[in-house]
Amino acid sequence: MNRLRVSVVCCDNSPEKLSELVETEVDSALLDGLILETTEQQLAAGQEKGLHNAAHHADHGPVTYLQEVHEGGFSVFFGAPDHLQETFIGPGCLVAFIDDQGPGHASKVGADGVRRTLRVLKGHLTQLD
Repeated sequence: MNRLRVSVVCCDNSPEKLSELVETEVDSALLDGLILETTEQQLAAGQEKGLHNAAHHADHGPVTYLQEVHEGGFSVFFGAPDHLQETFIGPGCLVAFIDDQGPGHASKVGADGVRRTLRVLKGHLTQLD
């Protein structure tokens, strides 16, 4: 069994459903069996996306957006909208997004751009492991 370390952006237990970042480990074979879509992405430095949620899939409902960084990286901003915390996701890192409620998270591509693989997985990661 090959366990992968994954950072997960999810909703906290507060009434506001603020985004938070937690760490988990997941069996890679489990992830492989849940893939709905895979997209290779290359984004230029400095691209930003303001607060947003992990949208549900039109046909499958709640999904996990799993990103694997190959080169460069990006920052994820989470927490209270007026006091966001920042974490950089660099080469070799896996990050999953399932924060489908509350104010959501934001992101900004780092100074070197980012090359990553985006996988859309059936269901929410925390419900899978």
